[in-house]
Amino acid sequence: MLAQALRFGGVGGLATSVHVLSALVSSKVLQLSAQQANLTGFATAVLVSYFAHARFTFRSESSSVEQFLRFVVVAFAGLAVSSLTVALCTEKFGLSLVAAMMAVAVLVPASSFLAMRFWVFTRNNSATGLPFGDMVISASMALGVVGLFWGRPVHHDVAWYLIATREWEGGSALYTSLMEVNPPLNFYFTLPALWIADVTGISDTNAQYVTLGLLFFVSLFWAARVLRHAVVDTARLALILLLVCLSILLPGLSTIAQRDQILVLFLLPWALNEAFVPNAPRNRAVPAALFAALGICLKPHFVIFPLAVSLLNCMERRTFRPLFATANWVFLLAGLAYIAFVRLVHPAYFTEMVGIALQVYGAYAKPGLEVLSAIAKAMGLVAFAVVLSVRTYGTDRAFRVFLALAAAGLGTYFLQGTGFTYHKVPFLSFGALACALSFRQLPRVGAQQTISGAVTAGLLVLASAPHFYRSMPAEEIMDAARGLDAVNGVMTLSSNVYAGPPVAFRLGTFWASRYPAQWLVPGAVNQLAVADCKSVPAHCETLFRILDRNRSDIIADIVRTTPDLLVVDKASSHFDRPGFDWLGFLAVDPHWPGILAGYHRVAETPRFLLYRRL
Repeated sequence: MLAQALRFGGVGGLATSVHVLSALVSSKVLQLSAQQANLTGFATAVLVSYFAHARFTFRSESSSVEQFLRFVVVAFAGLAVSSLTVALCTEKFGLSLVAAMMAVAVLVPASSFLAMRFWVFTRNNSATGLPFGDMVISASMALGVVGLFWGRPVHHDVAWYLIATREWEGGSALYTSLMEVNPPLNFYFTLPALWIADVTGISDTNAQYVTLGLLFFVSLFWAARVLRHAVVDTARLALILLLVCLSILLPGLSTIAQRDQILVLFLLPWALNEAFVPNAPRNRAVPAALFAALGICLKPHFVIFPLAVSLLNCMERRTFRPLFATANWVFLLAGLAYIAFVRLVHPAYFTEMVGIALQVYGAYAKPGLEVLSAIAKAMGLVAFAVVLSVRTYGTDRAFRVFLALAAAGLGTYFLQGTGFTYHKVPFLSFGALACALSFRQLPRVGAQQTISGAVTAGLLVLASAPHFYRSMPAEEIMDAARGLDAVNGVMTLSSNVYAGPPVAFRLGTFWASRYPAQWLVPGAVNQLAVADCKSVPAHCETLFRILDRNRSDIIADIVRTTPDLLVVDKASSHFDRPGFDWLGFLAVDPHWPGILAGYHRVAETPRFLLYRRL
């Protein structure tokens, strides 16, 4: 491997020289622009690099169109990694270009070498080919996802991430200037959507759907490559992939692109490896585990998913050795690296946000019976579908793996304890996938079993209760604001995200708050209402400081951005006592009367008051 690495470095130096020389020559001789000349140099270098790596570095015994296409994919991935690294180092972290290029010099060659050694020029090409049929099937489904949602409103949490990531790109600091309770990975996952929007000129919301479509394509195509171990017939594979796509899409239809749906897409290739190739070689197991780790790191609760599969493996093999599988080591190292990254790059998340969240975010939790009732119908329907599937097809390894993941999804739902719709998605998706993968046995069963399978699929659709996202509170605000002139900036005083960022998107203006919703207030107010502050003065003082912080942040944001529209929620959720008075809350600050004097009430709805700036 060391000899290969040395040869790789030599070929890399040659390719760089060819790139530069070709660019200079084409610029002079063909009178190309700088970008055109650079692209010509890049294309020439790719050709030279491919043949040199194939014959000299890795000494590949065969050559094919598929192998070359894999090489091109790696080349463009290296270009993307280098561009992303430079952007993050210089624009986000304030490092010099020299430091950024040093990072590029380490990351790009290392990742490219590993990709070429274990994927492009691997000697076992039978399972690593790049069949265009599978690509077309996966791409068609991904395009269908994009087309289905094109032009539709995004979920309110996704809207917040698009807004906040734009602010972050503009220089606002996460967890000080932008108050978000979740760790930063979702901000990084939102960056590609904004870049696509900037390059193509499409809206941020449509760019988010394009990004989701790309993730669907990668996950489904990877799934197809793994499923080839169990399904050879292309038509049958297309049916299975369609069922897989629907199993992931339908449960998250109303909460599209939320983190819990993103998790399922990231976990899919690893889960299929566990189901069909449990003893996969490291060059297959490690990339799938790394891909899955990107989803697991979205939320701490998601660590339950690999634990559930490991527990299943330990039970089936009657040994604890599966706990030390390659994938689990990847998960552990990736998790530790992510924690270290957040501590280094976003220290305010630990020093500021975690402490505040532990104090007050519990207000968003619901009583256990209410959380159970929100998913009881889905649990019953999925359980019935699972029973039908078991009676029809039995319980093979794939069914057991995805049933374990469905159980983990149910665990994360109850662990988060809010009853939010999108928290159900992993349970519903993995339960549907457990049944959907059984359909690969359809050619070996009769009409009765086929009907049972169709009933199973129908029940899972019912369990998903699919419908597109719609925010009735946002609609109420929009109806009230319809007669107003163009609005430049909006802020909603509410503890609910659905009353805020979606309104800004619908009005085509900016969101004026550093918060997705005023989420610090309900928890502090609820606790102070029942606390004996004489007995616990320090605790009460902490809660009062949190309220003061949120109040001063609201006022500072209004002064800084001067939004045209101020919306006051008369029925904010998550307060133990309904009808929280936001105007009274702000009136404690001596600056508030003067600020409110600059607005006049223009509309009132059953839930909201609307104020327009004079």
